[in-house]
Amino acid sequence: MEDIMNYIVLDLEFNQPFHFKTGKSSELNPECPFEIIQIGAVKLNKNFEVSNTFNCMIKPQFYTRIHPYVEKITGIKEEDLKDKVSFKEAFKQFTKFIGDEDSVLCTWGIDDIKSLYRNILVHNINIDLITNKYINVQAYATKYLNYEAGKTIGLKNAVTELDIEIENSFHDALNDADYTAKIFKIVKPKKMDYDTFNVMDLARKKTGKRIINTKALMEHFISELGREISDEEAKIIKMAYKLGRNQTFDSVYIKKSK
Repeated sequence: MEDIMNYIVLDLEFNQPFHFKTGKSSELNPECPFEIIQIGAVKLNKNFEVSNTFNCMIKPQFYTRIHPYVEKITGIKEEDLKDKVSFKEAFKQFTKFIGDEDSVLCTWGIDDIKSLYRNILVHNINIDLITNKYINVQAYATKYLNYEAGKTIGLKNAVTELDIEIENSFHDALNDADYTAKIFKIVKPKKMDYDTFNVMDLARKKTGKRIINTKALMEHFISELGREISDEEAKIIKMAYKLGRNQTFDSVYIKKSK
């Protein structure tokens, strides 16, 4: 891998649409199914030393009411974001934090990378302002911890298995970025390479269909089961969720009148 000057270990928290029983509900924006409400990042230099951190809360534009599940796991409330900056301003601050040196984004899985670029596109921000190079730290951790093929490990379980001290709560973007950075320093292979994300794929896939928040769905099942799930189990869960949401096998029952 070419000489990377900085590793930007990134984590995001999102809000999404929800049909509330009372008051105004948020309608789905198909170009931005998951709206970023917090950006957290840790900058590591080429020696994997922490050189800076970044934390920014963001006032949502599309989904102004916080989804109940999002509020439950993050603790973020609607009033916490009322006076915060817009995504455009947050992104401007974030790119300033990254700086001009050659950098690569590092995330736990690739869902955050996809959502970051969806938010960039929906706000008509120049995608060339940020690198499209990224490293999936979760993949390194899964291999380092000798998980069998087809299985991945969750962030909290990786922290526990690597004996990293739990000092702060999870599901906070900066805290999770910090844990990911600590894991990265332990599990990084001698020879690393990065992937490149083709943001134009997202632009070509604009659709009115609802998109499943796979990350949140799998985290829910991992939490409920108290263990990691295999790729095969993840596929079954996602399929079952789709079938249930679409009411694929529902039958119409008509009660006969007497």
